[in-house]
Amino acid sequence: MRAGRTRLRLAALVGLALAAAPGRATAQFGLAYLPITDQAYDQLGALERMGCTPARVSSFRPYQVRAIRAALVRARGDRRCQGTIFEALASRFASTARDSVGGVRGGAQVTAQGTEMSKGTFLPMWDNVRPKAQGTPTAVGIVHGRLSYGDGADDHVTIVADAYAESNGRNDPTDRAQGFRHSNTVVDFSEAYVNARAGIVTFSLGREQEAWLGQGIESIVLSANGPPIDRLAVEFHTAHWEGRAIVGELDKDVLTANQDSLNSTIQPQDYYRFLYGHAITWRPDRMVEATLGETALISSGSNTLDLYYVNPFVPYIVTKNDSGRKTDAANDNLSTFVGLRLRPGPVTLRGELFIDDIQIDSKDRTKVPDQLAWTLGVSTPIPLPVPVSLDVSYQRIDTYTYEAQFYNQVWQHYGVPIGSQLGPDADLWQASADAFLFRKIRIAAGAGYWRRGFFRITDRPGRNVVGAGQPPFPNSTATQPVQTSVMGNGSIQYLNPMFPLTLRVNLADIKNANNLPSPATLYAQVQVLLTYAFRYP
Repeated sequence: MRAGRTRLRLAALVGLALAAAPGRATAQFGLAYLPITDQAYDQLGALERMGCTPARVSSFRPYQVRAIRAALVRARGDRRCQGTIFEALASRFASTARDSVGGVRGGAQVTAQGTEMSKGTFLPMWDNVRPKAQGTPTAVGIVHGRLSYGDGADDHVTIVADAYAESNGRNDPTDRAQGFRHSNTVVDFSEAYVNARAGIVTFSLGREQEAWLGQGIESIVLSANGPPIDRLAVEFHTAHWEGRAIVGELDKDVLTANQDSLNSTIQPQDYYRFLYGHAITWRPDRMVEATLGETALISSGSNTLDLYYVNPFVPYIVTKNDSGRKTDAANDNLSTFVGLRLRPGPVTLRGELFIDDIQIDSKDRTKVPDQLAWTLGVSTPIPLPVPVSLDVSYQRIDTYTYEAQFYNQVWQHYGVPIGSQLGPDADLWQASADAFLFRKIRIAAGAGYWRRGFFRITDRPGRNVVGAGQPPFPNSTATQPVQTSVMGNGSIQYLNPMFPLTLRVNLADIKNANNLPSPATLYAQVQVLLTYAFRYP
């Protein structure tokens, strides 16, 4: 009876949300964030690769809808931007008179996901190769209900709540909730926030995914591969400058003698973990973009914010060494990152560097390795009758990058990398191309070569980098050889906001799976996602 009543209440809430939702299926109020998995990110990225520099929205995702609209306005008069991709985006994000009316808007989305695997699963890439029984279930249903409020054309306040239910959350790294009534069903909020704007500054409080630098949900700095973060964010935009700062609560890690090799007699030890980050981007013109920022992962025995790190104007290295702080600075895991994008003609060059730790003194270098991650990439349009672009990249994550002696200091969130999907001790060469046909059809394909040692982001106890010297890359031993893989992928998308359809194929010919001596074995995954969206997002 209780389960039945719960379903009735949920159905009633969704029904009220839809009944209260006037207007057409537009992309929400201007101050709202566009969900980071929305197909518009693929279209905007393709516009950039085609040489449409005005379509570059931001170094930080998710994008505000109003920022997307501003980018499309800039791109309207640029001949490099014209074509089917721009027309589809301009039609979807056109601001109408109805959009300017404040009030409540509701919507819903239903997705049917089908997955079939051969041999086992190798996704997500930071985890081990595993049997099919531990991979994504064959059939999964996902239902979203979204309710939002906006004050209309003023774009001063927006409130968004997006609840979802997933029939089986196995192997979904974005889930953070426990199974509903001890089942595999997950019920949670993917987004829940309030945004308020004053001039060029926007404040955001609540739950949302964050991805800084990189592309899509992936980044070596701060990615959206895992669950959304409950955070306070502040951002600003001017013609040539853009900045963002966040203060977020991650999770609680419990260290024990068995898992973490603790010597203390006090067992277990609870650590509450907080993420701080700030970054600034400079664009002297649309041909150059440079980003500099810092992150800090702070863990302590008390569930309270460290207000020293809340100040976005003081470098974290200065804060860490402030003598007035009473907490143990040894638990402060600091990092720095830089990013550079250059657009000489139609070609886009990009480079990103994440510095977890770096040794300046040559004597230190013999004892402690550098902990770096970096990406180099180039993209260019291909002169064909339809929009086609090519992208080539290399990403390397050093052996000890993201690692720490104790797991509460490791660069992870619910066991998922906060940074690169590769995790530590891995690299990836990748080439991909995509083409847009008939305005709403996107075809993409890629190939790559992936290597990784035997370190994993989920390894416990953690790894003490002091005394590690200069390990091989990727790390290996006679009994733990490097895992290598030739990879391929392909996808077809029907880019319709109301009725999107995606077919994906991922292939990996893996040798020495899980760093155990073994011949090359072909793993394959085919996935179909069929969605119906009613006034969503």
